[in-house]
Amino acid sequence: MFDTLSPHDGPVVAGLEQFETVYAKDQPQYRPLRTLPGRKGNSAIARFSLTDAQRKAVAEGADIYLELLHFRGPLAPSLLMVMSEPPDTNDFRSWWRVQTDGPYPTF
Repeated sequence: MFDTLSPHDGPVVAGLEQFETVYAKDQPQYRPLRTLPGRKGNSAIARFSLTDAQRKAVAEGADIYLELLHFRGPLAPSLLMVMSEPPDTNDFRSWWRVQTDGPYPTF
């Protein structure tokens, strides 16, 4: 299998939509990417969803690749994460507060 992951069809984190920035929303050659600012505005956090076939492939040992476009400039540090915690759990809230330092209310 070779397939690309798609951005999540919905908010990055439910309840924080007002803080989102959508990259490429007016660029039809790209897929729009909803993001939330992280690390005091120094990063953008996006969410991707896997299809059932992609989940099955990963469960059977497939790897996830990340292509970083740098346009011949310096490569920015990046993180790729897997998260199964729903946003209304204490584990997620604790992780979110540490990761983002964002202007978000405690939710």
